[in-house]
Amino acid sequence: MSTERNSRTVGKLTKEIQAALREMTGRLHQLNGAVGFHLDLQASDLEMLDEIGRLGPLSPRDLVASTGIHPATLTGILDRLEQGGFISRSPDPTDRRKVRIGTRYEKAGEILRLYGPMNRTLAKLCSGYTLSELEVIRSFLEEVGHAAGRAGAAARSDE
Repeated sequence: MSTERNSRTVGKLTKEIQAALREMTGRLHQLNGAVGFHLDLQASDLEMLDEIGRLGPLSPRDLVASTGIHPATLTGILDRLEQGGFISRSPDPTDRRKVRIGTRYEKAGEILRLYGPMNRTLAKLCSGYTLSELEVIRSFLEEVGHAAGRAGAAARSDE
């Protein structure tokens, strides 16, 4: 009986977690939209800027592989980001025929200012959890992110 009730509880909590993740995704989309508006960037531009910032200088081929975006679409995004002063293209140190895309830190202050309220709220929320609880949260969110990446790759392969 307790196993049956336990699985009902797990199922109910799983649905609540899914709903919370959907709500969080929607709210983050709204935040990114507002930030993008202030920076005169489209959502796809902001996502690419984040990808470049997270992964460091990358080749366009690496960006296509990590995001699944079509190369022609990527070119347009990179052109807009470069024109806006958010990224730079520089020769690859190991093969000068290739370029590496990196962030330009001159705009970092403006971006940090726009995300500042959210970052401060996140820091305050995290301060209310123990280290072991934060480890579980971090691990869970990483696993959800990896699962979403795999699902996205699978969806792209069905195209």
